[in-house]
Amino acid sequence: MIEKSNQPLKKLLEDKEYFLSETAELTVTGAYSGNLKTGEGYIDDIGRNILDIPKNYNLDIHSALSFFADRKKAVELFYSCINGGSFVLDIEMKDYHGNVFWAKASGKPLHDSEHNIVGVRGVFTSIDRFVRRGNELENRAKLIQEQNDRLVHFAHIVSHNLRSHASNLQLTLDAFNDIRDKDQQTDTFFNYLSEISNNLSSTLEHLNQVVTINIEEKKVQQVNLETIFKECLFEFKEELLAIDAKVKGDFSDLSVINYVPSFLKNIFIQLISNSIKFRSRKEPLRIKVRTKVKNKRKLLVFKDNGVGIDMNKQADYIFKMFESTDASGESQGIGLFVLKNQVESLGGDVMVKSKLNKGTSFTIKF
Repeated sequence: MIEKSNQPLKKLLEDKEYFLSETAELTVTGAYSGNLKTGEGYIDDIGRNILDIPKNYNLDIHSALSFFADRKKAVELFYSCINGGSFVLDIEMKDYHGNVFWAKASGKPLHDSEHNIVGVRGVFTSIDRFVRRGNELENRAKLIQEQNDRLVHFAHIVSHNLRSHASNLQLTLDAFNDIRDKDQQTDTFFNYLSEISNNLSSTLEHLNQVVTINIEEKKVQQVNLETIFKECLFEFKEELLAIDAKVKGDFSDLSVINYVPSFLKNIFIQLISNSIKFRSRKEPLRIKVRTKVKNKRKLLVFKDNGVGIDMNKQADYIFKMFESTDASGESQGIGLFVLKNQVESLGGDVMVKSKLNKGTSFTIKF
């Protein structure tokens, strides 16, 4: 009867031993112990494999310390356990051949049969590939940041220096315009230089916008979406009236957000401008704007019935600088490039859906 009553306990102990063994093997976790009283040291088979220790190598507590890269640190940790403490930390260890690697190790007091502390025991596993991978990613991030800082600095210098030359060119053209002879050849030459000057000024303005995204302080504050939208619409009032455009806005689901006001204004201006520029000539322009919250994500949806975009051919060019989906070549693709960078700089995203001759839908994820 007694033997029968111990069967569940025996089964439980067997299961526990199995689970612990499988967990240790799956996670490649070795076990160790060191007895200061007897001087004995022990490392299980998994631990020996991690440290590449030969099977015939006999361990004692002193030789066990040689497997730590910082022996002094290991002694301090062991003595903390002997005094009743414990530890769990990432530490550099050495294998049998002296190769250093990172491990996560733990240690607790080892007790004898009379519950006296006689040493330390614990487990350890190699985390070397994770630590090295983390360091590699950190170094890459630093390199990318340094390169980005240099590019921003370079762009800032180019923008500043060329701006003065562009201003001088424009002043020279203004002065030349006052004294030039009104003949066809001179007019052609003057118009050509004026176009160069205007294009240079425009390019510098676009470059300055891109630089500003990276260096300006982003002051986030509470803004009313409908108020900003109406302010932007007013700037296009005459153009919208001239083409008999109809605009509808519904901000009932989301009326207020925390955002950079200038960024939000630019989003609306670029999208309205884009709709006007790429409107269909077969029907009046229709713009529908609404906000919504989906899966706790705040969204702004901007739709029009314009000429649309062939997403199979031109999807990769929508947000690229100096690239455009406009076949005429009049658009430089700066506006949407700046828009996307502003949105992403605040942790958002921009999605586009479009069909030729059906219109385009931009979804801003705040």
